[in-house]
Amino acid sequence: MDCQHCQGRTKKFGRTKDGRQRHRCLTCRKISAEHKANPQRGRHLPPERVLMILNLLCEGVSIRACQRITGTERRPILRLLAKVGAGCERFLSETVKGLDVTDVEADELWTYVFCKQKVKERKYSDHPEAGDAYCFLGIERSSKLILAWHLGRRTSEDTDAFVGKLANATKNQFQISTDGWQAYPECISAHLGERVDYAQQIKQFGNVGGEEGRRYAPPRLIGSEKFWILGEPDESRVGTSRVERANWTVRTHLRRFTRLSNGFSQKRAYLRAAIALFVVYYNFAKWHQTIRMTPAMHAGLTKKPWTVADILEAAQRAA
Repeated sequence: MDCQHCQGRTKKFGRTKDGRQRHRCLTCRKISAEHKANPQRGRHLPPERVLMILNLLCEGVSIRACQRITGTERRPILRLLAKVGAGCERFLSETVKGLDVTDVEADELWTYVFCKQKVKERKYSDHPEAGDAYCFLGIERSSKLILAWHLGRRTSEDTDAFVGKLANATKNQFQISTDGWQAYPECISAHLGERVDYAQQIKQFGNVGGEEGRRYAPPRLIGSEKFWILGEPDESRVGTSRVERANWTVRTHLRRFTRLSNGFSQKRAYLRAAIALFVVYYNFAKWHQTIRMTPAMHAGLTKKPWTVADILEAAQRAA
């Protein structure tokens, strides 16, 4: 075989640990090995295996666990996730828009890509994608429908992009509640203006002490205040409990968000695709006990619960 670096002549140079023939170039002296035969190379995944992989990904199974369960290599699973996720994102932007809503809650969900922010600052400062990542979620209180989402960082620019998506998803006068993130008032005023009655709920948390403080536990809620920002919001409807409950569902169904585990994203593109796939699954396929239907059915976007096959078909049409 010719050298893959300089195209010069090579000679045999032993074997690798898995038995592949090695060659060394007579010109540049670099060593290369023959590619291992892959029986799945060039073949498409069977339809039933595609549906099984998507089902597993929507139910909180990691990429490598999908590999072990289905016998499919990791790279085809990631390619499938990226392709279906891109179609799901376009499908959501075309379907969930101009809706009549009454009460919306918004919040941010933390995760990280490649490594945590402190590690990035110490070791990978030149890595453009590494570090903290925030998923913004906007949910309709009565139907539990996720109206808009955005993946970015906790900055004014990403907050503005998220609120812009929320404005496109709605069209009428409604009330909105958020936490105390300082970028919300300006962005909501710019994109939604007089269309909303806006209030913030700011919660105070205290450290857990004593015997309970020796184990991992979330901080204890010690107080809460509500602040009126725009319009005349109804105090009884101001809160973020529904969207925080949706955050819990996200962490349960997406391994990349599960705390105290080694599940995280190596690339931001795969994280984005996983979120898009899950939001379609959450809106159109996941049955909610409180409303006895899916959020999309409650919002009038569909008449029956979807299956994963329906999600795949919608993603392929939108692609």
